[in-house]
Amino acid sequence: MLSEWPHQPGKVLARAVASEDGPERLQVRVELGILQMEVTGHPEGAAAIYESMRERSQSLDEDMCLALQREAALYAYRAFVLSVLDRHAGVVSDMTRNLEVMSMIVRLGQSEQDRMRARSMMVQFLMIQARSRAAFAASRGDFGLARRSLDSDIDEIIRALGEAGRGSDADDAPEVQLLKGMRDMFVPRLPSSQRQEMEQRLDDAIHMENYELAAILRNELRQLF
Repeated sequence: MLSEWPHQPGKVLARAVASEDGPERLQVRVELGILQMEVTGHPEGAAAIYESMRERSQSLDEDMCLALQREAALYAYRAFVLSVLDRHAGVVSDMTRNLEVMSMIVRLGQSEQDRMRARSMMVQFLMIQARSRAAFAASRGDFGLARRSLDSDIDEIIRALGEAGRGSDADDAPEVQLLKGMRDMFVPRLPSSQRQEMEQRLDDAIHMENYELAAILRNELRQLF
């Protein structure tokens, strides 16, 4: 099996394969062999900790928070593999689940350190989810939806950065800059003369304090496709 699927350093090699007992599974070629995961449910096929206690109302101690975060990391890795395979619905599903886990820790964690770590992880999970939602829309040719989705997700991530204690530099955060760069990929390149004309009209509207017109022009520049 390893000789038929050689490892390539620096390249992510992943595939979905049918198993003998029916359900499809994910495989990743790593240096020392092949890593296999379930497509749905717990990546390792185990009983999921969070799903067994999602209705819990008691506080979570440090050990339980750590166990939940480690489990979330497994789901995040599977989401990465699914994104490589362009299975964006699975990515969004896993990240929605992980965000619920982090919200539970924020709500019930005994330690402020555990709660802050969960808030930081939420930022990363939101970013993974945002990239996959936009990529899914783009794969269907709906670049307008991809851009609008990213605009909404960027706002949500900026709020999450504030809750994670990073609000002062949220606009310049690497996560936000990455998504803004992705969003700009879906902006059509207008002829420079047309863009300059619209930008001049926007400047004139602002100068005349016609903010309603300015808002309309700004939205046209952002969403024109």
